[in-house]
Amino acid sequence: MTIGAYGTAAFAAAQSTELFRSIKSDFATVQAQLSTGAVATTHAGLGSAGAAASLTLRSKLATLGSYGTAIADGTLRVNLMAAGLAQLNTLATQFPTKLTGSVAQPAVATTDAITSARQGFDMIVDVLNMQTGGRYLFAGRESGTEPVAASDLILNGDAGRAGLKTLIAERKAADAGPDGMGRTSVAASGSAVTIAEEAGGLPFGLKLAGAEATGTGLVATLAAGPPAAATVTVGSQPVPGDTIGLTLTLPDGSESKIALVAGTASAGSGATGFAIGATTDETAANISAALAGAVGKVVATELPSASAMSASSDFFAADAANPPLRVAGPPYDTATAQVAGTAANTVIWYAGGTSAAPRDTAALRISDTRTIGIGAQADEPAFRAMLASFGAMATESFPTADATAQGRYGALVDRIANTLGFPDGQSVADIAADFSAASGVMTQTSKNHSQVRAHLEDALGEIENADPTETAAKLMAAQTRLQASYQTTATLQKLSLVDYL
Repeated sequence: MTIGAYGTAAFAAAQSTELFRSIKSDFATVQAQLSTGAVATTHAGLGSAGAAASLTLRSKLATLGSYGTAIADGTLRVNLMAAGLAQLNTLATQFPTKLTGSVAQPAVATTDAITSARQGFDMIVDVLNMQTGGRYLFAGRESGTEPVAASDLILNGDAGRAGLKTLIAERKAADAGPDGMGRTSVAASGSAVTIAEEAGGLPFGLKLAGAEATGTGLVATLAAGPPAAATVTVGSQPVPGDTIGLTLTLPDGSESKIALVAGTASAGSGATGFAIGATTDETAANISAALAGAVGKVVATELPSASAMSASSDFFAADAANPPLRVAGPPYDTATAQVAGTAANTVIWYAGGTSAAPRDTAALRISDTRTIGIGAQADEPAFRAMLASFGAMATESFPTADATAQGRYGALVDRIANTLGFPDGQSVADIAADFSAASGVMTQTSKNHSQVRAHLEDALGEIENADPTETAAKLMAAQTRLQASYQTTATLQKLSLVDYL
């Protein structure tokens, strides 16, 4: 073991060495600050207070960064959905106008309308199946699942499953009935004429909603039943111009009004008039024939369109948990009940989430105090209304040789125009407004974050960044001290006892 010297000279030498090392260390530290621009390379070099402040500020900046990432992702999603919704809104606005303009045109116009409907249907499906980064934007919480089945499968089905076209055909048959009277019957007995529903609680066909008559000779009454029945009694001979009115409710909830006007014996009986007979019984027989003809006209023109819209709306209101209802058959024209389809025999068009609050299915945290919802589901009412409207037209046909084609077409156009006007509920524009508001919130929040970030970075810079001017001065001072220390040490090394004496 070596024992070092001890004494004043030894202590001074050790102290000089330590001072030299300290100055050299300070010089290296200041030199590093000048080259890196940072006060220290570790938090320990900032001191306890500086380190705590630095960690706090960096945590806040990291949180802002995560919010920024969320906002960037949300903005991309919202922009994509907004673009798709703009297409759908244009489609919903322009399609009824196009259809209405061709109601009185020849068959080629209706053929074009069917083609346009199919193209529009395909576009709707494409928009609702939009995705980004493997996430389907209109699938709610089931964002990893394509929400809407393929267009052709939905409309036409496949070998084992019925599509929309089949369900509409079944519903049309069930509503029209075997005799084309809409599951009603018309009969005259003496001076009374009765029209009655086939059975109480029947889910198909026409429903009697009202009956009235003008003039002193005619009396109309409605019995609620079940089954409901309306009776027109010819108490005395009507005079020309007396009327009988009947209100029918169709399967889609719309109403059709029949008005029969009393005429002369030469007027004959028809859909809008009846002849006044020689007796009240004969007049009643004429009313019966006219009423049957008027009901038959409704069944041939308005009822098929109402059946198609009803079946289409029911089809698109269904999902895997609530399969679409189908007519219990065959036979379908005499069916008396509905039965739920299954995934094995009926196409289920929607496979996404089914939350009652679609926006909340994609909650985006964009600040410490704010969360916005940017979720969407293809089964929202506005989308279902569009799918039902375009689907009903896309599956129709209006043969030139069919005398009822123009009437059926006009009736369907009226219903589609009404549905795409979204009179009773959510519209595509409403959904677009939700996302527009969300986009505005994200944009403003991002601006706020940028301002806060700038303040935090300034504060962090004051703690972590070295001032170039101050650092340069410290470097010069350390260099001067270090040089002086070198010179002093070198001078002392040259001294000897002879020089000292």
